[in-house]
Amino acid sequence: MRETSLERMPPGGHATDATGSQTRALVLATISFALSFAAWGLVGGLASVFTGLYRLTASETALLVAVPVLLGSLARLPMGMLTDRFGGRLVFTALLAFSSLAAFIVPLTGSYGSLLVAAFLIGMPGSSFAVGAAFVSRWTPAARQGTALGVYGLGTMGQSLAVFVGPLVAARLGWEVVFQGTGAILLGWAAAYFLIARNPPQAGRPATVAAMMPILRGAPTAWLLGAFYFLTFGGFVAFSVYLPTLLRAQFGLAPADAGFRAAGFVVLATLMRPVGGWLADRIGGAQVLSWVFGGVALFSLLLTWPSMVPFTVGALGCAMLMGLGNGAVFKLVPEHFPKDTGTVTGLVGALGGVGGFFPPLLLGLFSDRLGVLWPGFLLLSATALALRAANQRVFHAGDVAWTQSLPVAARQALERVRAGAWGALVTATLAAAIVVGSRNLQHFDAALVGYTFATLFAAFGITYRYAMWLQRPPTRMYWRRGWQAFFSRRAFGGNTISLARRALLEFAANAYIFRRGRLRGLAHWLIMWGCLLAAAITFPLVWGWIHFETVPGNLHMYRTFVFGIPMQDFPVESAFAFVIFHGLVWSSFLVIAGVMLAFRRRMIDHGAVAVQQFGQDILPLLLLFAISVTGLMLTASYTWMRGYAYEFLAILHAATVIVTLIWLPFGKLFHVFQRPAQLGVGFYKDAGAREQQAVCRRCSQPYASLSMIRDLTAVEQELGFHYELADGGHYQHVCPKCRRALFGLAQGALWQHYLNARPPSADGFGGPGNEREAG
Repeated sequence: MRETSLERMPPGGHATDATGSQTRALVLATISFALSFAAWGLVGGLASVFTGLYRLTASETALLVAVPVLLGSLARLPMGMLTDRFGGRLVFTALLAFSSLAAFIVPLTGSYGSLLVAAFLIGMPGSSFAVGAAFVSRWTPAARQGTALGVYGLGTMGQSLAVFVGPLVAARLGWEVVFQGTGAILLGWAAAYFLIARNPPQAGRPATVAAMMPILRGAPTAWLLGAFYFLTFGGFVAFSVYLPTLLRAQFGLAPADAGFRAAGFVVLATLMRPVGGWLADRIGGAQVLSWVFGGVALFSLLLTWPSMVPFTVGALGCAMLMGLGNGAVFKLVPEHFPKDTGTVTGLVGALGGVGGFFPPLLLGLFSDRLGVLWPGFLLLSATALALRAANQRVFHAGDVAWTQSLPVAARQALERVRAGAWGALVTATLAAAIVVGSRNLQHFDAALVGYTFATLFAAFGITYRYAMWLQRPPTRMYWRRGWQAFFSRRAFGGNTISLARRALLEFAANAYIFRRGRLRGLAHWLIMWGCLLAAAITFPLVWGWIHFETVPGNLHMYRTFVFGIPMQDFPVESAFAFVIFHGLVWSSFLVIAGVMLAFRRRMIDHGAVAVQQFGQDILPLLLLFAISVTGLMLTASYTWMRGYAYEFLAILHAATVIVTLIWLPFGKLFHVFQRPAQLGVGFYKDAGAREQQAVCRRCSQPYASLSMIRDLTAVEQELGFHYELADGGHYQHVCPKCRRALFGLAQGALWQHYLNARPPSADGFGGPGNEREAG
C-alpha cells in the first residue's frame, strides 16, 4: 500500500497536511455515501411504477419498499467489522462495485418475486453508512467527530435524488434507464475512490466475531444507542422510502408532487444532521437527544391529523429532529466505544436500518386491515417518550457533569442554546396549534396576520427569557425544591388544596399587593384582570380557534365554533351577544381605570417618584393605555360614527398591540409570567417549617430550616462565593441577627486596632496629622 500523506509529512507541515488529509477523507466518504444512498432509495422512489406494473396491494408495495432496507440494515454490522479489519478504502470500493451490479440486475426482472430478490440485493448500498462512519471517525480527532460525522451524514441527501429525480427521469426515458445509469455511475466512482482514497495511518483493531461478542453481551449502552438510532435513522429511512407512497394514497398527490415533498423531507433531515453533530460537540449528545425525542413525541401526533397542512408540519418537524438525532447518536458512539467504533457503528447502524424496515410494513398493514394510519404515528410518539426516559437515565447525567466542568463562557453559551431550543419548541408548537385549531387556516383571518406573527415572536421571547431565568442557580434551586415539596408523598393532598387557595388569594385576588396598600392593590387587580380578559378574547379569535357564523336559514341567530366544532347558538340581539361582543370594551374600561390609579400613585407618592424609571414604570402603563383607548375609538367609529377614520384607527390599534407584544419579553410586564412560579416558594417554606431547623452557632437559637441553609450554601458555591470557616463551619450557620452583631464587633475591633497602631496626638487621639506635627 502506498504511504499516506501523514507519513510523508515534512517537519513543520504536520498540522496543515493532516487537516487536508482529514478533509479529503471526509469529502470522498460523503460522496460515496450519497451515491450509495441514491441507489438504495431507487426502489422506494419508483414504487408507484412497480405498483402499477404488477398491480400490487398496499401491503405488497410496503414489502417491496421495505426489502432493500432489510439487507442494508443487516449488512451494517459485518460491514463495520470488515472496515475495522481491512480499512475503509478496500471495503468501500468493493461495496460500490457490488451496488453497481445490483442496480444493473433490477431491470432484468420480469415478475414481482424476482423484483423482490433484486430489491433485496440493491439494499446492500444501505450498509455504506457503517463503512464511511468508521472510516471518517478514524481520520478525525475526537473533539470534532460529532461535526465530521454530521457532515458525512449529508450523504443521505442521495436519497432525495432517488425519490425526486428518479420518477422524473423514469417518465422521460423509462425506469430501466434509471437503474442502468445509476449502476454505471457507481462503477465509475468505485474505481475513482480506490485510486484517491487512503486509510488513516493508525490502523484499526481487526474485529472478529469472537471480539465482537463481548461488546454485544457486555455493553448494553451499545444496544441503547442502537435503539436511539432505531428511531432517528429508522424513522428517517421509513419516511424517505414510504412517504411518496403514503402521500399518493392518503392525499391523492401526483407522483412528481409526492416525490418533491418526500425529497424536501430528506433534504431537511440531511441538512440538520451536521447541526446535530455540531450541537453534540458543544452541549453533549445526550442533551441533544433529550430534545429530539421530546419533539418527535409531539410532532408525530400531528401526523395523525388527516389533512395536508398539519401532516406537513408534523413531517417536517420530525425530519428536523430526526436529522439532529442522527448527528447526536454518532457523537456518542466513538465517545463511548473509541476502540470498537466500526463494530458498534455497524451494530447501531443495523438497528437503525431495521427501524426503517418495520414502519412501512406496519403502515401498510394498518392501511389494508384498518383503513387508517394514525395508530402507527401514535406508536412512534410513545416510542420517542420511552427512549427519552432511557436517555435521561443512562446518558444525560454524564453530559450534565461534563457541561458543569466547562468554563463560565462556555456554560453561558450552552444556557443560551438551551433557552433558544425551548423558545423554538414552544413557538413551533404554538404555530402548529394555530394551524390545527383553525382547521388548516380555514378560519384564520388573513387581516390579523400581523397579530399572529407578533404573538409568535412574543412566545419565543418569553420562553427564551423564562428559560434563562430558570437556569440561574437561585431560581433553579427554588424551582426544583418547590416541585419536590409539592409532590412529596406526605403532603401532596394538602398541597393540592393549598395550591387552589393560594392561586385564588395570591393570584386571582392579588392579596399580596393589597397588603401594600388598597389603592395600589386595586390598580394592580384592575390592570391584571383587564389584560387577562382581553387576552382570553383576542388570541383565540386571532388564531382562528374561535369564530362565529350565522345559523343556516336563520339570520337572527349566531353559532359559536371552538376549534371548528359547533358549541352554542344564541340570538344576535340578545343580552348575551351584547356582553360577549363587547368583551374588549369591558376589558378596556378595567385597564384604563387601573392605569389611572397607577399614574396617580406615581405622581403623589414621593417614594415611588424617587425610584421610578420611564422604561420600567411609565412605558408599560402608556402602552396599555394606548391599546385600550385605540380599541375604544374603534368601537366608537363603527358604532356611532359610521366607520369614520376606521382604517386609520385599525392600523393605529394594531401598531400599539404589535409593539406591546414585541416589547413584552423585554420589559417590566414580563414579571406577569414570573409571578405564578413564586407559588412554589410557599410550598418550599412550608416544607422547611415541618423539617429540622438550623441552630445558630453563636446564640443556639433556630433561625431557618436546615434544608434551606444547605441549599443556600450550595447556590453560593455554584456562584463562586465561598464563606467556609477555618474550623470547617460556614458563615450561613450563623443567624442573621448574630451576623449583624458580629459585623459590628468586627468593625469595632478594626477601629481599635487602627487607633492602637497610631501614635497619640496632643488631644489623646491618633490622627493623620501627627506625623507632620512630629516633624
